[in-house]
Amino acid sequence: MKKIYMILIFAGLVFGQNSSRKSLIKINNAWIRPAAEEANSALFFEVTNNGNKTDSLLSAEFKFAEKVEVHETYKKSEDVMGMRAVKAVAIPVNTTVKFKPRDLHVMLLNLSRDVKRGQKYGVTLNFKFAGKVKVEAVVKEMPKM
Repeated sequence: MKKIYMILIFAGLVFGQNSSRKSLIKINNAWIRPAAEEANSALFFEVTNNGNKTDSLLSAEFKFAEKVEVHETYKKSEDVMGMRAVKAVAIPVNTTVKFKPRDLHVMLLNLSRDVKRGQKYGVTLNFKFAGKVKVEAVVKEMPKM
């Protein structure tokens, strides 16, 4: 009987740490740019790490995209900007990292359906330590720059 209690206590500690770690990563203001079927779109959001160690966004999942990539925008030359996929984005302790137009973002490539203004979609963000974090993102127009 003691063995069963010990196993239950150990399982509680392991799963409790995992779930508390997830709650330390907060996602706010998630939104998607409108796009037509077979076109590309992008996901934007703010991620805050309230934990005690740096975490990293590794990837994302969106069931209506053929491929999903975490991207950064960079300066190609004096007048030209480009974007490229990255393997991970560090989210330092007690910091909010903004994924926004013309900066860090998540590309949603070759959509299998129209993504229209006002609709809401579930997206999963995959972190090194927090694991899978599900968010709901609303589709809205790009802000005027």
